[in-house]
Amino acid sequence: MTRFFVRLLLFVALIHSLALAATAQDKKTFIFARGADAQKLDPADVDDGESIKILVNVCEGLLRFKDGTTEVEPCLAESWTVSDDGKAYAFKLRNGVKFHDGTPLTAEAAVWSFHRQLDAKHPAHFASAKFEYWGAMYSMVESVAAPDATTVEIRLKEPHAPFLLNMAMFPVALLSPNALEKYGEKMQSNPVGTGAFKFKEWKRGERVVLEANDDYWGGRPKIDRLIFKVVPDNAARFIQLKAGEIHAMDGLDPNNFDAVKNDANLKLVQSQGINICYLSLNCEAAPVNTKPFTDVRVRRAVAMAIRKKDLIESVYRGTASVAVNPMPPIVFGFNDKIQGYENDVEAAKKLIEAYKKDFTEYAQKMHPHLPYPLDQPIQLLVMSNPRPYLPNPTRAAELIKGDLERIGLKVQIVPNDWGTHLAKTRNGEHPMALLGWISDNGDPDNFLGVLLSSATAKKGSALNISFYKNPKFDELIDKAKVELNPEKRAELYRKAQEIIHEDVPMIPLAHVKDTVAMRKNVQNLRLAATGDIIFRTVYFGEK
Repeated sequence: MTRFFVRLLLFVALIHSLALAATAQDKKTFIFARGADAQKLDPADVDDGESIKILVNVCEGLLRFKDGTTEVEPCLAESWTVSDDGKAYAFKLRNGVKFHDGTPLTAEAAVWSFHRQLDAKHPAHFASAKFEYWGAMYSMVESVAAPDATTVEIRLKEPHAPFLLNMAMFPVALLSPNALEKYGEKMQSNPVGTGAFKFKEWKRGERVVLEANDDYWGGRPKIDRLIFKVVPDNAARFIQLKAGEIHAMDGLDPNNFDAVKNDANLKLVQSQGINICYLSLNCEAAPVNTKPFTDVRVRRAVAMAIRKKDLIESVYRGTASVAVNPMPPIVFGFNDKIQGYENDVEAAKKLIEAYKKDFTEYAQKMHPHLPYPLDQPIQLLVMSNPRPYLPNPTRAAELIKGDLERIGLKVQIVPNDWGTHLAKTRNGEHPMALLGWISDNGDPDNFLGVLLSSATAKKGSALNISFYKNPKFDELIDKAKVELNPEKRAELYRKAQEIIHEDVPMIPLAHVKDTVAMRKNVQNLRLAATGDIIFRTVYFGEK
C-alpha cells in the first residue's frame, strides 16, 4: 500500500506539472511566480507586499501613480479640487464605472469603503481587522461624505502635506458594498474592486487566479487569466522560468543575473527601488536584564560591527547600494550630511565593555543573581522566504552573525516563514530582526513616520518593529506632516534623521533595485516606482 500511494502521489505531481506547463503555453494565460503567498486580500487590512501584489491589479482608488513615478494622476476620480486652507478635498468620480459584481460606482459606494475604516460601528469594520494603515497614514481624516452622486468630499482635521500621495495608495482602494452582503467577513478573501482583473480563486499556499475584466473602464487587458504562483525556493522558481513553466518571477538570486542575460529566451526588467532593507533592534523600554538593546551603546556597537559593503557584494552582487539613512537618497528630504557608522571592531568592543561594567554594578547593587544578558545568544529573526529587498535572507543573517561574533556577541539565527516572521516582529517577539520596507508613495513620512514613530509601535500591528519611542523625533515628524512649505518640511526630516542616526533603533543596510526576470516574449509588463507590478498592459509578442 505504501508503494502504491507513493506512486500515486508521483503520478499526481507529474500530471499537475504537465498541466502547468500546458497552461504556460496558453497565450491568454500569464503565470507570475513569487516566493510567498498573500496574507489577506483586503486593501484596508494588509501591509505585506505579497498581498498588495494581487490587490493593485484587482482594486483601485480615487487616484493612482503615473507609470514609473510617485506623481499622482486621476483614476476612479477624474478630477479634484483642494480648499485654500488645505483641509478639504473634493473628488469628481469617473462616469460609467462598475465594480466587478456589476454594482455602479457612486459617491455613496465610495464613501462606504472609507467609512469601514473611519467608523468602528460600520458593519464591515471587522473586529479581526487591524486597519494599521488607516491609523498610520489617514488619522487626520475627519469626515468623508457624498454631497451628490458623483462627488466624494474628504475633510481633514489639519492640513496634511502628503495627503494626495496617500490617496493613490492601496489602503484606500474601493470595494463593492455588495461584497459584504454576499461574503460577510469572508469578503477579506474575496476582493470585489473595479480593476483590470477580477478575483477568481485563491488556493492558499499555491496560487491566486485572476480573470480579465471585460468591462474595465481603462480597456480590457490583453490576457484572459493572471496566475500568481507560490514557489518559495529561488532556484526552483528560476528553473521553472527557464523551462517555460512560468512567464515571469521576482526574487531572482543576484547570482543568476548573468544567466538571464546570457539566455536568449529570457530578459531582466529593473527600476530604481524606493526601499530599505534594515536590521531592527528592539529597543522597547524594559528591565536591563531582558532587553540589552535598550542601551544605545549596544546598538551603536552592532552598527559598528556590520560590514555593509561585504553584505552588498555577497548577498546582492552589486545590485544594491549601501544604506546610511532609513530612506534612500532619491527621497525628498534625505540628509546627505550624515555619515554611516564606520566598521570598527575595537571601538564596538569598548562600547560592549562599558555596557557590561555598568550592568555589573547595577546587578551587584539591585539584583546580585541577575545573569549578564549578552552571555546568552541573541536571537536574530529572519524570514525564510526571499523578499524584493532581500533575495537571500539566510545568507544575510549568516554574515551579520559573523560580524557580531567578531565583537564578542553570541547570535542565534531563527528562520520563520514569511507570515510567522511578520506576526512575531509585529508583536515584538525579537531582540533583532531582518526586515525591509518598500515605500507606498515615495514620501519621507512613509519611511520615517511609518517605520519609527511612536504611533506605529503598537504591539500586534506594529510597523515600527524596533518599538522606538522618542518624543523629539515624533514632534519633528508631526510638524513635517502639516508643513506645506517644501523646504521647511525637508529640513524637519533632515533633523529627524540626525536623531535616528544618534539613537540607532535600526541599522539601514541596503537600497535595492526592483527586478523582475521574464520570458523574452513578455511585453509591456510595468514596474511601478512603489515596487508594485502592473499587469493590465502586458501581452505576448515576439522574442
